[in-house]
Parts: sequence; structure tokens; C-alpha cells
Amino acid sequence: MSDGSSPNPRRMRSRLRRHGLVRRPEVIRSLVRSRRLRFTEANRVELFDTGRAGLEAMLEVIEEARERVHLETYILRADATGTRFLEALRGRAADGVEVRLLYDSVGSRGLDARALEPLRDAGAEIVAFNPVVLPYPRFAPRRRDHRKILVVDGRVAFTGGLNIGEEYRTGIGGSGGGCGEGEWRDAHVRLEGPVVRDLEAVFLESWFRADGPALPWDALLLREPAPAGSVRCAVLPDGPAYQRRRMRELIVSAVEAAREEVLLESPYFAPGRRVLDALARASRRGVRVDLLLAGRTDHPVLRRAVRAIVPRLLDAGVRVFEYERAMMHAKLAVFDGQWGILGTSNLDRQSFEHNFEVNLIVEGGETPARFAERVETDLRGSHRVDHASLAARGPVERVIDRLASLVLYFV
Repeated sequence: MSDGSSPNPRRMRSRLRRHGLVRRPEVIRSLVRSRRLRFTEANRVELFDTGRAGLEAMLEVIEEARERVHLETYILRADATGTRFLEALRGRAADGVEVRLLYDSVGSRGLDARALEPLRDAGAEIVAFNPVVLPYPRFAPRRRDHRKILVVDGRVAFTGGLNIGEEYRTGIGGSGGGCGEGEWRDAHVRLEGPVVRDLEAVFLESWFRADGPALPWDALLLREPAPAGSVRCAVLPDGPAYQRRRMRELIVSAVEAAREEVLLESPYFAPGRRVLDALARASRRGVRVDLLLAGRTDHPVLRRAVRAIVPRLLDAGVRVFEYERAMMHAKLAVFDGQWGILGTSNLDRQSFEHNFEVNLIVEGGETPARFAERVETDLRGSHRVDHASLAARGPVERVIDRLASLVLYFV
């Protein structure tokens, strides 16, 4: 059927669908599965630097929804922030707006299912991605939906690093107790223009893969949103069901093509040899390579493990920094000041090989410069890591770091 519906709402067993054996509707494949980046013109991009600002903007748009709300998130909590989102979604569903919520079952493992009942009772459709059912998981437990997408009325979209939880607004809270004082430092964008349709196609692909109820796929994507600005964008979805690791390939090729400057900002860093070698080669040929990592983190073992990687980068001339003012969760990259990447992918093997991710590529104009300005601001407020600071560690700390480095073989 052309609208993607079926007499049987499940259409086929989810095991087959998550393996990628079932073809998506052609309109989704054309928008999501292109082998080349599909750029659209005339978009508007607004960058949010903090979790508080980004989450408030998302809530405001949800409350203005008239037709549909599509929300996909890795982490969904039932804390103060999560409750505000659930209540906003419930209110729109009660007023007849189509509301679809997709969350990752592992990322949201602390979520009490009872918190979702008012939303479901209001008519919203709610799906958990790839539930892990012990003792036999339904499907690859490490295969997670790490995407963060909000699309409202096919007109406005958000993506970036923000999950739905109190720690993303204040820096305090979460299952790990947060990261102490300080407002969450993240990178999230509001989008308007033709790129919104491409991002909604990614949501629909995720919904299909997670065995979501049937809906008129084609009809939701037939109309391209009106021009809204002057930014040239492309959406890059990635995941283990794709033929190639698209984000890793993009990072490597971008670093190899850089002539003047590579700026990378990532909270988690365990990218593997190909990316490390590309960074080292770029620095040795005279490209400025700056790498900004999280100094305060919700994964302290990984931060210690990274110290096993840093010396080889320092030897090649790469400048490494740690952001310690607050939890830094942004995933940003800028190359030669001409184009940049913002999205959900961390520079680690979990993102490159096991997660479903989505990233926004922005080319030309003022937006890449805005991304670069954001990274430069964070660099000025960070601590530089060098051989001297690493050598100053005590013997016990060095042993702990060495043991922690074993984690890099598994992340």
C-alpha cells in the first residue's frame, strides 16, 4: 500500500524488521538511505548552548503543536523535567494532536512505566526501542537508539545532544547522581525549512524499526516545508543496519581533507585506530587539531581510560583540552571554518558501531562559524592536557588509569 499501512498493524515480526530485511517505504529510503549526502537549501538553524535553553524551546514548540508531535529520545526520565514533557505531550494528545513517543529501553531503564499511562490514555502512541528481556534478549542488547529528534507539525525540528531528564536542564540529577554543580553544557539546534522533512524521515525509520503502530508514511513526507532561512544542511543518519559506518567514514575523510583547522568536541572519546591515525596525520602536516573532552563526566572510568590515548595524540601535536566548568555533553566538529557537524554521535565505538544515530551537517554561510565560535569559547574555559600534567599523576592514579584503559577494548 502506498501509504505504508497494512491490514495487520504489526505487518511483520519485529525481529526481521530490526535486522533490516524488510524494505522501508520508498519515500523514506530516498530521504534516509542515500549513499551521498542530500543537502537542502533555505534552512534556519538556531543553536542552543545549554540544556536549559534547548529544553525550554522544545517545550514551547510542543505546546504550540496543531497536527502532530514526533519525539525520539535515548533517555526519558519521570523526574521534574521529564514530567513537564509528558504533561505537555498529554495535553496535546488530549486536544486531538497525533503524538508519537519513541524511547530507548536501556537508556530509559529507570523509567517507571506507570508515568506513561496518562499520556497513553490521552491517545498517544508510545514505543520502547529494542527491549532487553532476560534471560534471552530479543535482539543485540548493545544495539541502541541514541537519536534525539523532535518534529512538530512537520514544520519545526530539534536535534542534538539533549535527552529528556533533569540533569540535562540543571546538571544535577539522573540515575548517576549528575555531575555536580553547573548548568549542563550541550549543543542542540532548532531547525526550520526543508531539512525538517529529512529529519522526520529519520524518526519514521526509527519508528518502523521499533515495531511502532502503522501510520501513513508517505502522506507525512509528501510536502516539503517552506523555505525559512539561508543555511545549507544535510541529515546523516547512521546505525548498525546501514552498510557502512557513515559517521566514522565522514569524520576520517573530513580530517584527511582539512587544510587549516579541525575542532572536535565530544564528551566520550574512544574512536578507534582509524580516527586516531587521521588526527595524528593531520596535525603532523600542519593542520591545527584541537580536541575538547569532558573534564567532569558521568562516565569517570572512560575519562581515565582516555589518558591511555592522549599521549600519542600529544606526540603528534594535537592539542587536547578538558572542560571542567560543568558537564560537557556536546557533539560538535568544525573543519576549516567552512562546514560543521552537530548531532548525537560520540567519538567512540559504541556510537560508531552499535547505536542508531543522527547528525546534522551544515555547509557554508555563518552557521559553521557559529559552531566554531562555540568550540573556541569552550576551549578558552578549559584545562589543557599536556605531557607534564599527565606525568604529575601519582603512582596509584597511574595504575588506576592503566586498568581503566582496558575499557577501551569494549566501548
